[in-house]
Formats: sequence, structure tokens, C-alpha cells
Amino acid sequence: MTRTYRRERSRLTRLRKLRQHTEVIGQILRDLRPLIIGAFSILGVTLHQFVALLR
Repeated sequence: MTRTYRRERSRLTRLRKLRQHTEVIGQILRDLRPLIIGAFSILGVTLHQFVALLR
């Protein structure tokens, strides 16, 4: 096995791992999206009511 071949395999392995991690992070963000949208919606309503109270 030549040194170049080993480096190339090592690079490919790192790229595969990076892709897997990216896919996992993407899935987590997709799963959390409704929760994040709901939280911002609640915050928006709360802020609106607070401003209405100040008037």
C-alpha cells in the first residue's frame, strides 16, 4: 500500500464521517423545527400582549 493510497483512503473516511454527522445534525434540526416555531410563536403572542398592556 503506497502512502498516497493510504492518505486518499483516510481522506475518504473523514469525508464519509463528516457526511454522516451532517445528516444527523440535519435530522435533529428537522425534528426540532416544529418546537422552535411553536416557541417563537408563543414568544410573539406574549410580547404582543405585553405591549398591549402598556398602552
